Amino acid sequence: MQFSQISLTPNSLSSLHYVGLGIGVSLLVLIIIYWVISQQINERRRIERTLQQQTERERLVNQIAQQIRRSLDLDKVLATTVAEVKQFLQVDRVLIYRIWEDGTGSTVTETVSPQYTAILGQTFPEEVFPKEYHHAYTLGKTRTIKDIRQFDVEPCLAEFLQQFAVQAKLVVPILQERLEPEDNHSTQLLQKPQYIPSGTSRPYLWGLLIAHQCSQPRQWHPWEVELMQQLSTQVAIAIQQSELYEQLQHLNIDLENRVQQRTQELAYSNTLLQAEVIERQQTEVALRHTNQTLQSLINASPRAIFTVDLDNYIKVWNPAAEHIFGWTESELLNQLNPILPDNLEEYRAIKQSVMAGITPPSLEIRRPRKDGTLIEIVFSAAPLRDDREIINGIVVVVADITEQKRQAEQVRLLQSVVVNSNDAVLITEAEPIDPPGPRILYVNKAFTETTGYSLEEVVGKTPRILQGPKTDRAVLDRVRIALSQWQPVTAELINYRKNGSEFWVEFSIVPVADRGGYYTHWIAVQRDITERKQIEKALRWSEERYRSLIENALDIVTILEGDGTIQYISPSVEKVLGYSPSSLVGENFFQLIHSEDFVTACYRITNATEEPDVALPIEFTCHHKDGSWRTLEAISQRFTNGSDFAQIIVNSRDITERKRLVELRTALEHEKALGILKARFFSMASHEFRTPLSTALAAAQILENSPQTWQDTEKRSRNLLRIQDAVKNMVQLLDDILTINRAEAGRLEFNPQWLDLEKFCRNFIDEVCLGDASNHILEFRCEGPWQIVYFDQKSLRSILGNILSNAIKYSPKNTRVKCFLRFDQFGATIQVADQGIGIPLSDQKQLFEPFNRGRNVRNIPGTGLGLVVVKKCVDLHQGKITVSSEINQGTTVTILFPHINPVQA
Repeated sequence: MQFSQISLTPNSLSSLHYVGLGIGVSLLVLIIIYWVISQQINERRRIERTLQQQTERERLVNQIAQQIRRSLDLDKVLATTVAEVKQFLQVDRVLIYRIWEDGTGSTVTETVSPQYTAILGQTFPEEVFPKEYHHAYTLGKTRTIKDIRQFDVEPCLAEFLQQFAVQAKLVVPILQERLEPEDNHSTQLLQKPQYIPSGTSRPYLWGLLIAHQCSQPRQWHPWEVELMQQLSTQVAIAIQQSELYEQLQHLNIDLENRVQQRTQELAYSNTLLQAEVIERQQTEVALRHTNQTLQSLINASPRAIFTVDLDNYIKVWNPAAEHIFGWTESELLNQLNPILPDNLEEYRAIKQSVMAGITPPSLEIRRPRKDGTLIEIVFSAAPLRDDREIINGIVVVVADITEQKRQAEQVRLLQSVVVNSNDAVLITEAEPIDPPGPRILYVNKAFTETTGYSLEEVVGKTPRILQGPKTDRAVLDRVRIALSQWQPVTAELINYRKNGSEFWVEFSIVPVADRGGYYTHWIAVQRDITERKQIEKALRWSEERYRSLIENALDIVTILEGDGTIQYISPSVEKVLGYSPSSLVGENFFQLIHSEDFVTACYRITNATEEPDVALPIEFTCHHKDGSWRTLEAISQRFTNGSDFAQIIVNSRDITERKRLVELRTALEHEKALGILKARFFSMASHEFRTPLSTALAAAQILENSPQTWQDTEKRSRNLLRIQDAVKNMVQLLDDILTINRAEAGRLEFNPQWLDLEKFCRNFIDEVCLGDASNHILEFRCEGPWQIVYFDQKSLRSILGNILSNAIKYSPKNTRVKCFLRFDQFGATIQVADQGIGIPLSDQKQLFEPFNRGRNVRNIPGTGLGLVVVKKCVDLHQGKITVSSEINQGTTVTILFPHINPVQA
């Protein structure tokens, strides 16, 4: 076998390389195309599933919407909705939770799987869904809970849902629009304002559409939330449609009732009109056949009768017309009609009806007489026909109803008064007076409301049906005697209602006579006075009780006139002041008051107000009958008592013994305080004097017993300086004590003179800087226009020395102490601020009490007298001192000196 030898050149190798590369690229392209096509297929399937879900959702929504359009049965629509939602979402429970006006709620519709508890019809308290959550749901909020054990679910909600085995929950609101009428007046005119379609509206939370997943937690998809929102909108439409249908039913019923009523009214009016037409026709026939009879009737008629031709000229004018209007027949015969001229609109309309052969109804108008006075008339008109039945004139019949109208108006007003009166009105026959008594003919509404009897139950009966066991027979006998004499009578007695309960009445009975003077009826007007009797009884009991309290009380109750004259004084005055009440009535109360208290007591008592809440007690001394003086505490109040003149009630109490005990207690507390102060003084003095004396004694002993120390100039000077400092401290302590003692005794010297305060302060601060061994930084600043002041230089030095000394002593070394001087229109202000240890808040209340020091001073030397001395010196200048301090922040002392002129000093 022979093999052909194939030789591969470089060009052929390159070609093979490109062919392999092309095949690889082709495979890669095929793979990419396959992946893209697979992705498109998957995306198309996903879109198809989405479209299918969307189609199902739309089908469900459309199905429910169609159900709403086809049915007005809200319960059926709601039941269909929850059933469809449960089936579509494959959940365990779907319900509609209705929220009521009082905040409670209940399940109105539900569908639930058999293995889980139904909650249909259960009512839950407001705490299950508080009103503060309503607003968010009103704005369209939804809530999805995929697992009730998730962190953002409230523990109380999770515990509540676990009762019903709920694992996941989806909630959407069902909103409604509440109409609020804009026109209150129009609303009041309708009997059912809730049917008003106009006005502004606002959304409110009607209820919730809720889906529960009980078998396991569930992740709710956005399309599921959107579906629930669409279904809640459809449910809201169904609810609104049901409410509108209910309102429409109410309106239809109301309209039917009104149409029926109007139809009845028209039928009745038609009957009346037909009767009147028949009567007119009969009258016309009679007139045509009995001319002479008509003339006689016209002349004898009490009503005005006249005829006019078609041009409105008078042709007939009877005597009654002459009497009513004042014109004689000769004055008006063949003259234009002055009563009903052609330009009178009412007459023109009636004339047109008559000319058309229609007899118009009667008409009431006001027309003038010959003398110009207006009268009320009612007139009717009828056509006059000739032998050919052609209308050639009009006959007018007029009645003067002026007096009738007046009487009718009077009767109407009286009837309105009787019907609407709050007092019961009873009308009976005039006789018999003796048993069984006159029969009742009429009672008004107030009578039926008071007694409980209806009008039908009492008509025909006698007023004796109102009497009972407690009805006073003596009063009845007095009433019977007055009635037998046809006299009016007024009395009070107990009557009985239909239910047997008793009530007090005050009644007046008057007889009514006819025109002939014969008595025909009795009219009784009675008023229920049960409450008044109860009040009178309570007032009598209250008066007796308070009178007993006043007469047996230890306090003195006095009623005064405006000038102090005693109108009444309680018996307790005899126990307190020794006077009998009768001896003081008519006397002036202020004569018993001591002269020192007279002006104040008189002013406070006579200017008392009528407001008991603002009455302030006043103390004054009163004269006892035995010549001694008693201290009284009183409260006064002004009252009018229904008269034009105001009186004053003064309630006084003897506090003589109480005042004596208070004075004794005050004296005892003062002595106790003095004892404590003395003890503290001796303790401080012994300590503060012992320390410098010990220092001076030790230094003196060193100089005495150590010749070397005496020979050493530096040691000798140091020990002598210690002795001098100790003596200065004792002198300063003695000066402070003497200053306080003189101030307490009112003997502190005050010698003011004109002084350049700014220069004085600068010089004094320089002196303090020279003596400060702790290297504090003292700053001084002055503001305001320069002034000279009228101050006591010695007191001012004591003030500045103590304040600056405290600022330096209680501040760390090398810290800053600020001194500020300001002049203004009110005076001069000095302020010293440090950065020291501060003063505890609990100690700031006793800053200006002797020997008091802050709890945080530790071993810093001091006497507790510095600020006391400063306060006394500031008071001499009529100034004011304030201290503000914070622990470890520093203290600021502010002193305000008012302007003092030499005259004031």
